Amino acid sequence: MKKYIFLVLLVVPYLQALSQDEAKIKKVPTTYDRSSLGVFFFNNGNENHSAKFIQKVGGVTFPDKYNNNNFPSVLLKPNFNRAEATAAYDVKKLLEDQKVGLLTLALWYNRQPDGTMSMDVIHQRGRFSATDEDFLRAQTSKRGNAALEDYGNRLVNLSYILTIDVKDIKNVKELGMNNMKGWQANVTGYLYRINFSEDTQNAFYDSWIYSDDSPKVKEEKRKLFEKLNIPLELVTQQSIKVTASQPESTTGLGLLVKPKSEDELMQELAQKSLDELIYQIEMKVEEFKVKTAIHQVKPIRSKIGLKEGLKTDSRFFVYEFVWDEKLNQAIPKRRGVIRATSKIVDNRKEATGDMEVSTFYQVAGRKLEPGYTLQQQNDFGIEITPGVEVGGIGGLYARADLRLGRYLGMKATFVYVEGGIDAGEYFNEKFAFLRYGGGLAKGFQMSRNVELRPYAGVGIERANGEWLTNQSVDYFEVLYFKGGANLALNLKHNFQLVGGVGFYAPISKATDEDNNEYNDWTYYFEDRIGASTLLGIKIMF
Repeated sequence: MKKYIFLVLLVVPYLQALSQDEAKIKKVPTTYDRSSLGVFFFNNGNENHSAKFIQKVGGVTFPDKYNNNNFPSVLLKPNFNRAEATAAYDVKKLLEDQKVGLLTLALWYNRQPDGTMSMDVIHQRGRFSATDEDFLRAQTSKRGNAALEDYGNRLVNLSYILTIDVKDIKNVKELGMNNMKGWQANVTGYLYRINFSEDTQNAFYDSWIYSDDSPKVKEEKRKLFEKLNIPLELVTQQSIKVTASQPESTTGLGLLVKPKSEDELMQELAQKSLDELIYQIEMKVEEFKVKTAIHQVKPIRSKIGLKEGLKTDSRFFVYEFVWDEKLNQAIPKRRGVIRATSKIVDNRKEATGDMEVSTFYQVAGRKLEPGYTLQQQNDFGIEITPGVEVGGIGGLYARADLRLGRYLGMKATFVYVEGGIDAGEYFNEKFAFLRYGGGLAKGFQMSRNVELRPYAGVGIERANGEWLTNQSVDYFEVLYFKGGANLALNLKHNFQLVGGVGFYAPISKATDEDNNEYNDWTYYFEDRIGASTLLGIKIMF
């Protein structure tokens, strides 16, 4: 009974928090414009392993989701104490001193060495960013494709600068991780937006050089351009820890993965520093969240793909706009949650009215209809399941699953770790049992709100008791195999009731703290084998 009370105490405050969250009226934009991004990495070459890291920055792949505003060099030397609380202000001042905002506008307006500018880049980006709907709408207007080119003008205001500070770089040996190789670092990103206000625009256009300008006027406009100050505004600051590591090839797990050199893992660390930082920033910045409509159902399909940075298991909330008589406006009602499958279209081209679609699968909510609005909602892909097990092996139980879709390109694929505690009486003595392990799992959506997740893995169970102490042994432990399946029912899109069946089977002899082998595990603990049932809850982040 105490175990079930424990579960109730976990559930109640969480449900209260969900209810409070649902009480708020959410604002969901229905339009999405492609943002542009310029990226800088701090050159911290005098710090531990930083010289090796900055050699890899040039090999970092820029994300397809954003217009690329990078300069020839993406390294920036900090001229201040990065440990101070004013770091975000100091980064902003450094960028403004380097005239990063002005140089970004020079990229947009294709400024040449002689100071002349053109609309070529803006027009090209306007055509590239336009959707099929934009294209078809333009064809019905007198201006045709010229309307798409002008679309690029409003994209200039979505120009962002991301400055990345990678510090405290350590190899896994320095972290005390044996039988591993690779790197870990603390990463802080500072995201700024160019403030291209009306006054700034007017001053910028005053520096535009026309073909019929006299040499004197051209020179005056060049000087005027160089004096321009384009301000930056801090949008958000994000700190994460990034790891790029793998087991040594001499270990059992190391035999299952393609071996990488320390140099390759450092390149992976550099790439992850950008990718993971942007992924988490997308959770905060509305302009970075893709918005579109459901194009078709059965299966769910939409006209977004690689151009929008879509990856397997990318999460989207689905909204229907419903008229509210009291508020006298249409308000969004969340109708479901969907995720991308591995069938993602390569749409990195200009729209022609017949763009292909990517396919999604539904993980929560009611029946969806074409025209409903999709809004990108990145999650951490982490699921926590506390519960109790009853059977051959029982007791309090906890498990954490990590969604691997965006890394592997396989939908609903998970790696998990688990643990449990239990007690029992053997040899007329009380024993305490601790178990922990991990494995792989695969989810199958049985319906919109029910998922079946088979899994398989290995673990270690350890037994402590006075009987062992009397045998001059601190503990016994055994390696076990566990396979089974859990069935999860949505109570909320990120909160589930979970039941399941698992089968435990020892696959080694009982060993002590000195790795001495004894009899089979069931010789000492005869009933600690076989099926166990699980009842728990799952919270998803």
